[in-house]
Amino acid sequence: MYLKKNLSHKKSKVNLRWLLVFFILSAFLAIVGFFCYAFTHPFNKTQMAKIKETWVYSSREDPDTTFKSQYVKRMDSIEANETMIMSRTMARKVDNPVLLVQGNHQWFSLWLDDELIYDYSPRNQGKDNSDNPGKITKEILLPPDYIGRNLRIEVSTPYENYSGLPIRVFVGEANSVMSYVVAVTMPLVLMVVLSLAISIALLAFIIRKLARQKKLDLELLLLACFGLSLAIEAAAENSIAGLFFSPIVNSLLATFFAILTPLLLISYYCCKMERFQHTYKLWAFPYLAFSGVIVLGALLTNVDLPVVKPWLDTLNIFGTLVTSYAAIRESQNNNRFYLFCTPWIVLVASAHCFLYIMSSVGTEYSTLNITALFYAIILLVIFCYTVTDFLQKEEQTNRQMNFLEIKTSLLEDSLEEMRQHLLEVENMKQAFAKQLQMMQFLVEDENLSGVKEHIEKLQQDAQLLDGMSTVTGHPLANLILSRYQKIAQERNITVEFAVELPNTLPISDSDLTNLFAHLLEHAVREAYAITDPSQRKITLTIRYQEEQLYITCEHTANYHENIFDKGITAELPEQEEFDLRILESISKKYAGHVTKYNTAKTDTVRIHLEM
Repeated sequence: MYLKKNLSHKKSKVNLRWLLVFFILSAFLAIVGFFCYAFTHPFNKTQMAKIKETWVYSSREDPDTTFKSQYVKRMDSIEANETMIMSRTMARKVDNPVLLVQGNHQWFSLWLDDELIYDYSPRNQGKDNSDNPGKITKEILLPPDYIGRNLRIEVSTPYENYSGLPIRVFVGEANSVMSYVVAVTMPLVLMVVLSLAISIALLAFIIRKLARQKKLDLELLLLACFGLSLAIEAAAENSIAGLFFSPIVNSLLATFFAILTPLLLISYYCCKMERFQHTYKLWAFPYLAFSGVIVLGALLTNVDLPVVKPWLDTLNIFGTLVTSYAAIRESQNNNRFYLFCTPWIVLVASAHCFLYIMSSVGTEYSTLNITALFYAIILLVIFCYTVTDFLQKEEQTNRQMNFLEIKTSLLEDSLEEMRQHLLEVENMKQAFAKQLQMMQFLVEDENLSGVKEHIEKLQQDAQLLDGMSTVTGHPLANLILSRYQKIAQERNITVEFAVELPNTLPISDSDLTNLFAHLLEHAVREAYAITDPSQRKITLTIRYQEEQLYITCEHTANYHENIFDKGITAELPEQEEFDLRILESISKKYAGHVTKYNTAKTDTVRIHLEM
């Protein structure tokens, strides 16, 4: 019987689902733990280290004014195209010494005393002072006699936002450069891995849906592009990229995708809105159009992206405020996505608002891309919601499919019973015609006693034309209850059904099927366990009145002595607990409750649902 098999496998499916969730969660935590350990214990720290001792800062135009500190993050007095000089005496002794230098859209030259050891200047690169220096990471070999000599770095930039920033300088052994670069950029590496993994997973969802439904999911596509853009931005910000790619490529990728990332996120937010989508578009469309024109104009002209980025960051300040307000209003209107994500959206938008203000006024600087880090947080939150929503929809689809299969099975049984009944009617019709013909002969012979006898026989046969048994007027309920009547009859269980239901009920067919099926499976299983067949009995009363559904199911039970004690395994308590859990979950959906109580010989379950 398909219905029984379907219900009996539900418990195992739930367990498998939880095992799968536990496995995925454990794998994710293990990966995060590995990266955290690698970040806190990356490599032998004595091999390579950033020079954090005091530097002497000055301007080439004003060399007499100096500033000594080891905590300087920016010299505000230095302007664009003005050369800043930072110097110190080399004192750290290492074998095979190298310098690792990172420039952020800066030209620079390195000197040991009066010896030029590296020159990354416009003149050396064949460019103008106003050209984009790009993002560079350079490994520079030091001479063996570097100890005690003065290291001087001359730094300049054509961009106001990057003027006055000190060059990052690391010193250590040549064979530990790459390992140290990976160690200090571990947050960016983790960000790249996480964003790229999420993008690939989302693309798999998109391809799956496209293959099954022949439909492209625009929302998931925008989210996947957002994750991919964030991964490329974080990769271009990584010092490792600076070692392998040209400074201009790193600058172009980092700046372009830093501009593109919020555009994709705002587009995704707009697609997820319902009631306030039209209002949000009044901001989103002009913002997207203006940003697109600015970026396209910069790419087609001689204007560099680092120049136009502060303009777009100013727009993003208003974007964070508009997005926060729209998200709150959508959550107030019970939009499932925004109910789940609004706290995170507002938190990330507030952080970005602060960071964009700093970027616009030229005070932003951090060795870690904090803006991208917050984008990674919201990407992870949205991905968690997407996976949860996908699993819920898959579960709902599976429930619908199971219900359709159950209903098909019930209809097939009903159809078979109808065919048998029609065959019986056809046979009785033929017998009825013969009886009428015989009565005609008897009347002609004036055999009244014979006529009376045939009339009595016809009356007995007419009682068999009552048709198939009908428990209630509700079609689906009648199919289910008729099925369990047959099951009870096969197991020598006496059943009494008193059901008063209208043709339609304000409850889903799936919930109604599960409600009746688990209730009657519970009753049939425990009644059948009684050793004496004459003691097996089920009484079911169902009444619908004033939008209230009342169900009472009472069955005989004997938990101390039953047929399963004779070597048949049946785990009655576990099955009973599972059935009751399903009944309670359905009852809560309709603001109802389940009451169960036992006597010495009976087990009663009462269910009340408010429609």
